[in-house]
Amino acid sequence: MTLRSQVREELRQRIHRGEWQTGDRLPSENDLIKAHGVSRITVRQALADLASDGMIVRVQGKGSFVSPAVVQQELSSLQGLAEALALQGKAVHTQVLSWQRVRPGAAQRLALGLKPNQSCMELQTLRFVDEKPLSYNCTWLDVAVARGIDKGMLESSDLLTLYEQVKGMRVASASLEIRSTLASQQQADLLNLNLPAAVLQVDKSVYNYEHKPLHYECSIYHSDMFSYRMGLSR
Repeated sequence: MTLRSQVREELRQRIHRGEWQTGDRLPSENDLIKAHGVSRITVRQALADLASDGMIVRVQGKGSFVSPAVVQQELSSLQGLAEALALQGKAVHTQVLSWQRVRPGAAQRLALGLKPNQSCMELQTLRFVDEKPLSYNCTWLDVAVARGIDKGMLESSDLLTLYEQVKGMRVASASLEIRSTLASQQQADLLNLNLPAAVLQVDKSVYNYEHKPLHYECSIYHSDMFSYRMGLSR
């Protein structure tokens, strides 16, 4: 890893850990030079990378400040991304990369409750907000659940909306697992990230009222652009 990458990723991780919140000023270039034992050009390159990713804002004569997440989704109710962001006045654009019948892997087969010889439909998409790539998504559906859904529909609506409005299905619940991981080369290329890059991985299973799985998905989010928010009470 280059010195530039080391400085960039340490600053990125400190922001992710909450050491600096939205609007906080990062240490000055001189302080970063002393702390990391690197040249001024290395510090400036690292800061430029973070600014390019949308993680910080650089203000001439004042320094660098932590940017707010571009997109924030509430976890208080089950909503599709486009549905949730429409309430915030943001439009989501979906690019369908592939929509095909495949032989599922063990994890997908288990999540969908499929028999060993059953195939499923696989959907790969790239989703954009404000013309910037936000997430790369792989979704697996039972063939019967996917019947009647085409590529054009998938580019204009969330799956949850299609279940209810096209299929007449009732969506009941979902289970999520959220964790931080490192982007693969393919994911970094699609999300315009510089490796090594931390991303947010969200694995989700969606169920109907009989608790039968409708789909299983794995989404890789540009972590500098996206966050979840939830309210808890005791």
